Amino acid sequence: MVVVKEDILKQHKQILMTAGVELATNNTNSLIEDDIINGVIEVPLEAMDTVKQRVLNIAKHNNLILNSDKFNEVLISYKDDLKKEFRNIFKKRIKLIEDNYSKFDDDKPMELIKNLKKELVKFNKETKKEEKQVLTSLVKEKLVSNLDLIVKDDNTTFKKDATKFLQTTYVKQILETVDMKILVKDTILLNSLKEQIERFVFTMENSHLFD
Repeated sequence: MVVVKEDILKQHKQILMTAGVELATNNTNSLIEDDIINGVIEVPLEAMDTVKQRVLNIAKHNNLILNSDKFNEVLISYKDDLKKEFRNIFKKRIKLIEDNYSKFDDDKPMELIKNLKKELVKFNKETKKEEKQVLTSLVKEKLVSNLDLIVKDDNTTFKKDATKFLQTTYVKQILETVDMKILVKDTILLNSLKEQIERFVFTMENSHLFD
């Protein structure tokens, strides 16, 4: 059976797409699990837990004692829900990249990177809106609404200050940090995909199989 040029090209394109999707999957999973889940939501040290440390400081400033066990329960419930929502949001990033590979143009292979870069910018803008909606909703539902449960004495000032921090400063900090993580991962991904396509182009232009 004779293997024609078109068949070989098709095989190479399939290899390129498989490798690209694998890169995108690994890059996205690392973004979700390493950068966002374990780097922003579940920080490695308690001293780095912005919510816990800031709320504790506000309580101390108001001479209040927190119910540590209840506070931990509230935080765990909030973080579990936030992790689930963020995973769902960013998994769509893989599908975006798969869709771009399906539009691969043999005559303009490097256009894929240009188009994908534009698509990622658009995706990130839309995603940030989802992140903010989810974050704002969960902060209100899981944290702010439970402030009365984590202090042993009623204190209006504590609740007011904690609510202000959680709904403004904290939400802003999380969104900005996630933005930075995404920017780094997008850059790594685009550079890696570019290298793959450049190798594909080099093979097409220099291999005797395509003569």
